[in-house]
Amino acid sequence: MEQQTGKYQVRILGIEEYRALTACQSACPVGTDTKRYVSAISRGDYEKAYLIARQTNPLVSVCSRVCTAPCEKSCRKGETGSPVDIRALKRFACDQHGAASTKRVVQRLDELSRRADWVSDRAGNHVLNLSRQVGKARTKQAAAAQGARVAIVGSGPTGLAAAHDLALLGYAVTIFEAAPHAGGQLRSGIPAFRLPKDVLQKEIDAILELGVELRLNTTVGADLTLTQLREEGYQAVLLTIGLQDPMRIEIEGTGLRGVHTGIDYVRNHDKIELGRSCLVIGGGGVAIDCAQHAVRQGAEQVMIACLESWETMPASRVEIEDAQEEGITFHPSLGPQRFLGEDGRVTGVQFMKVASIFDGEGRFNPSYEPDSEHVIRVDSVILAVGQASNLASLKGLEGLEVTPAGQIKAGDDMSTSLPGVFAGGDVRWRFARNATEAIADGQKAARSIHGYLRGEALNVRQTGHMRALPADFLNTRCDTIAAARIPKREAQVRVRTREEITLGFEEKEAREQAARCRQCSIQTVFDRSRCLLCGTCVDTCTQGTLKLVRLEDIEGDERLAQLTAALKKGAPGTRARTAIIKDESRCVSCGMCARRCPGGAITMAEFNLDEEWE
Repeated sequence: MEQQTGKYQVRILGIEEYRALTACQSACPVGTDTKRYVSAISRGDYEKAYLIARQTNPLVSVCSRVCTAPCEKSCRKGETGSPVDIRALKRFACDQHGAASTKRVVQRLDELSRRADWVSDRAGNHVLNLSRQVGKARTKQAAAAQGARVAIVGSGPTGLAAAHDLALLGYAVTIFEAAPHAGGQLRSGIPAFRLPKDVLQKEIDAILELGVELRLNTTVGADLTLTQLREEGYQAVLLTIGLQDPMRIEIEGTGLRGVHTGIDYVRNHDKIELGRSCLVIGGGGVAIDCAQHAVRQGAEQVMIACLESWETMPASRVEIEDAQEEGITFHPSLGPQRFLGEDGRVTGVQFMKVASIFDGEGRFNPSYEPDSEHVIRVDSVILAVGQASNLASLKGLEGLEVTPAGQIKAGDDMSTSLPGVFAGGDVRWRFARNATEAIADGQKAARSIHGYLRGEALNVRQTGHMRALPADFLNTRCDTIAAARIPKREAQVRVRTREEITLGFEEKEAREQAARCRQCSIQTVFDRSRCLLCGTCVDTCTQGTLKLVRLEDIEGDERLAQLTAALKKGAPGTRARTAIIKDESRCVSCGMCARRCPGGAITMAEFNLDEEWE
């Protein structure tokens, strides 16, 4: 409610604005009802916490370990201190409950949803909504589509999420995977000290229990073509082949022995000799993973060099901190110029100091400081500078539009230039960049395939409502609890045992940290017929959230104009009108204004949003 042109700028909130206020949930690609599973943890209801987190995410335990946590980056508490550790709390709920059968999850959600005290936002990909769709076919054509066969190429997070949703919708789903194990990059690209493979396998098994068929060691493009898939009766195909090939840097010496790519190293690290000293080139999470693998393999000196500065390095601060604890050293703002070698084996890398990474037009075009050459001596080098698509995997898909970089062109609905062929995940143009975004791609693809096979587009209907909270509601603790560090194993221990780095919160600490959440979906609802215009609410609020102003001193959007016009029409003779305006950026949902209001004009209420497919 900034004051411009002498007046306060005010908006009347609608569904989208209320939704945006819960910034953590809005930032989640799969729409996880973050604030409610965190609240359930604070109350000790761990089954409810797990079910809420699980209801929109078939790989919830995986994401509780490897998600990049956009929810935490958006948490409003981060503006004034430390955000709530939402991902760690999700892990706590998952570890308390354990991976559950999808059918059991649906059954429990169905039972609990009939209780008056069960409240949770429902996204369109909510498992209960999906399971009920089978009985909602409105036409014979739509009913006949149920049971149609769908082929999914690739068993990474996109393929698994799509298979999960399509199976719940009643389709016969087959996943074709070129590797001997399912999971895609979750299995082959993320080390076990970040994502234990038994955690991944349990969630894959829960998806397969829905009747999804998995064909391993089967490469579409080599063993099978699109024509053959159609001949086998598959009416829709989803391509989720990822980016299987490493990106390479074209400089002198890349062919020397001892120079490895990040993808090859992570997949085959136990077969690669690194020597005493190892240098990783790259500044992202994969580079950190490679360096930590190298430490666990016994390399005595492990270094990371990257083009980016400390401030712009894409790896998270937590990942960098973990690496430093394990003795890994960083060399930011360095660009490799050539690899040095003797007798065909790498012995060092010549670098120059980076002046800038992008040119004046924002294009990737590194420039270097003159006379800044220097050499780092090493026994091995790992190039972790990105991934590229493998066009050979698209053999037999003639007519499929791809970008010059080899990614598949697909719309926001995941449809491609070929009828009945969809694409999602990293191989899709505008590709997903983390596991949760890849899962969201799979869910969107499932929705689009469902509409395609039914022969009618799906619409998503949103409804929002406020649920009044008890009169004694109080949330004053949220801003008095200090943030705690997420527990993890000592560096020497985790390097020796190769166990998971993080340990997760103990129960007492989890409940306390969950209580830090402001519950941003909770709002103040004003009843103007009860308001005494006494200003008690304004005086009570320690955050400076509320103001009592003249109606003439505010201006805003069309909805505000309609409201003020209606007020003037209802009381045409009234000269002085007063408004209470609220600064949402300051409110901590403590409920003190409602408790102190002498007229009972303020009610604390929780905003709910439901999405249903029609």
